Amino acid sequence: AAYWLPLLALYTGARQTELGQLHPDDVYEEAYFGDGDTEKSAWVMRFAENEERGQKVKNEGSERRVPIHADLIALGFLKVAAAAKAERRARIFHKINPTAEGELMGNWSKWFSRYLRKVCGVTDDRVVFHSFRHSFKHYAREVDVPTEVSNEITGHETGDVANQYGGLEYPLRPLVEGMALYRVPGFTLPPPPASLR
Repeated sequence: AAYWLPLLALYTGARQTELGQLHPDDVYEEAYFGDGDTEKSAWVMRFAENEERGQKVKNEGSERRVPIHADLIALGFLKVAAAAKAERRARIFHKINPTAEGELMGNWSKWFSRYLRKVCGVTDDRVVFHSFRHSFKHYAREVDVPTEVSNEITGHETGDVANQYGGLEYPLRPLVEGMALYRVPGFTLPPPPASLR
């Protein structure tokens, strides 16, 4: 989680809890039609309410599936999800321990804040894990990902009635095309630590 959650957040704009509660079945390949009605497929992450698994989303607009960026696939995220599935884990990041009150990301969030300040040397208190969400929106604008697509990827409700037609039913092709544009200029993805390879 320490390696993957920040990268997943930077490349999806997803919220900390959405990522922490990912079930192995939430990573899957989905078919869609590309240009000229050619059938294609993309790997996606699904963020959805699921009472049986204890998964929650912030609001109805937060239910969605997000194409997994090619950079994350190249780093081996699909292998991480496949290993979790093979081991029949309840969560991909199963070593995250909830607080005594049952808040899944409470302890991890505290750890990340300390890591950010003490190891990374970030002194600005406004910079937190949620900042990855803002960064995704910023870099998506820089490479001209359409606002509607960026909002759909991040599960950002705008109050527009059109939001009612998004979520898990939103067409996959524009999401895949938007994600293909996304990049963080000047950023080199760190390879996974040896223990995760």
